[in-house]
Amino acid sequence: MIKNVLYKVSIPLVSALLLISCKTSYMTVDVLKPAHIDVPNEIKTVAVLNRSLPDKGEKAGNIIEGLLTGEGIFNDRLGSEKCIYGIVDLLNNSPRFKAVRPTDIDIRGTGTGAFPAPLEWQYVSELCDRYHVDALITLETFDSDSYIDFDRHEYTREEDGRKVRVIEFEAELDMDIQSGWRIYNASRQSIIDENVYVDRISWDARGPTKEAARRNLPPKSRIIEDAGYYAGQQYAARISPIWIRVTRDFYSKGNEQLETAARYAKQGRWTEAAAIWEDVANSSDPDIAGYACYNIALANEMNGDLETAISWAEKSYTNYGNKRARRYIEVLKTRLYDQGRLDKQLQD
Repeated sequence: MIKNVLYKVSIPLVSALLLISCKTSYMTVDVLKPAHIDVPNEIKTVAVLNRSLPDKGEKAGNIIEGLLTGEGIFNDRLGSEKCIYGIVDLLNNSPRFKAVRPTDIDIRGTGTGAFPAPLEWQYVSELCDRYHVDALITLETFDSDSYIDFDRHEYTREEDGRKVRVIEFEAELDMDIQSGWRIYNASRQSIIDENVYVDRISWDARGPTKEAARRNLPPKSRIIEDAGYYAGQQYAARISPIWIRVTRDFYSKGNEQLETAARYAKQGRWTEAAAIWEDVANSSDPDIAGYACYNIALANEMNGDLETAISWAEKSYTNYGNKRARRYIEVLKTRLYDQGRLDKQLQD
């Protein structure tokens, strides 16, 4: 199973041609990005629990805090639930974990930004046995704060043959989500990660007045739901490799051979395209030869041979002065480093 995942990493999926410039074409490809945190490889299944809600003794203080800060009393409850959905969805779309979200249990914490005491290890083991998982991921704290700034824009437009001065206001709402997480490793009785992460998501809207611009922002409930879901996905990306979409370019014009090879490349037929580019790399025109070397580097990346890709990109830059290749070398070196981390994170 892991070999199939790594094969997918090595050969990113060509998803769409975005645009064509004078000499280059751009496409999007899916690559696997390693996790920020190395989770022990024996952990493959996890249960994700929301422990950020206050217990009965903390509810009154939580309500008072909501009233004082101007945040809705139940906003954080809504956001934290969406946070759980966000992490579970992304983990289940990654090659690293299978995640479940139990609905038959309700565990509570402080309801504030302060971490509660860690769960007892016997209780952790009981929960892991009940849900047939290797570890627990708990959302221990959740807090949201929002801020609105306004900008005034002035411009002219033509109406009925005359220029009209228009004043428009832009409202930008930023929401900060502070989510505190713990990962409990049941077999080792150790906490793998215990940290608070801050994520920000923004919205903007326009209107003829400040109040109109504010009203054009999404409803507060949707904002907190979207922000919570986003924060959950961000944490998933910290602990699990995830697929991300990146752009890659290649030279599609310059002579007839480059144009022919480009048609193969746009179909994902990299072997046929590379065969043509290798012939073009012997061109007496240094620019054309540099284009071909660059394209061969891309073909090797698409076929999973990152070291050979780096070699061809370096040839394009060193021998022919292709500045685009210089940037691509750094991209490829980063991918090669990431591949080493992925091999470690995805091994059995």
